[in-house]
Amino acid sequence: MTKYNLILAFLLIPILSWSQHQISGVVISKNENTPIPGVIILEKGTKNGTQTDLEGHFKFEVSDPYVTLVFSYVGMLSKEYKLEGENNITVKTKWDCNKDFFDANQISIYGQSGLINNPIGGKIELSSPYIFFGGVLEVSYSYQTNTKENIFQEGSLEFKHPISTCDFDFDFRANYREFEYDRKLNSKSYSFETDLNLSRISFIAGYSHLDFNDLDTGKKNNSSGFLIGLSTNIGRPLYPEVVGKISIYNNNIEYFGKIQGAYKRFLIFLKYYKLSSFNELSLGIGYNLNY
Repeated sequence: MTKYNLILAFLLIPILSWSQHQISGVVISKNENTPIPGVIILEKGTKNGTQTDLEGHFKFEVSDPYVTLVFSYVGMLSKEYKLEGENNITVKTKWDCNKDFFDANQISIYGQSGLINNPIGGKIELSSPYIFFGGVLEVSYSYQTNTKENIFQEGSLEFKHPISTCDFDFDFRANYREFEYDRKLNSKSYSFETDLNLSRISFIAGYSHLDFNDLDTGKKNNSSGFLIGLSTNIGRPLYPEVVGKISIYNNNIEYFGKIQGAYKRFLIFLKYYKLSSFNELSLGIGYNLNY
């Protein structure tokens, strides 16, 4: 009997050791090369598994040193990893390419004040639902005045993200600007612009046309030019976006600057505009509604 017990024990030892193979490792993002906490790891075809800790590390026992592990996490592409008898592994994963555009189905209403020439005004923005394979359509209009001879108004029609990949997307925009200043200057200008959005930086380029009249001197400037600019997102606490652009014409330059941010549904912006001797610094505070 003892002889058979010994034979059985020798047969069970490799089987037991085979069924209790311990595996450990770390899961990191392939792009950022940083650990990912909370990733669920399962032995394929079973409920045996674990998840990564705050440093992206994990450790658990699998039934076979040659099983396949499945790694999954919200916003991450699921990945299968075939073990080849290793005890410690490093798994690099990619974030899912799907994008959510949170600027759709919105109405934004602002009260705004020009701190230099036009103290009274407002602004409204309306964005469409997401158009399948077509992005988001946004319309905006703002008007400011001093209730006398000065007015300053702007309008835009923008097509956001009609071309989009994991690495970049494009926006297309038409802008219109008009002001009357102290019965001395009046101007109408429009531009067609394209934004190339790369991560947190956007490059802006386009075409502008200007009709500008200096009533005191009788000088007129009716010319076309090019527009260039940059924008970037800074981050917390209000996740502000900073935008700077210029349009260059014959004998004139049009300057644009804006910083805008949001907290929950509340919106705020500060923008600057200058053409010739007219300039305006505008402060706007608004509220965002979803529909």
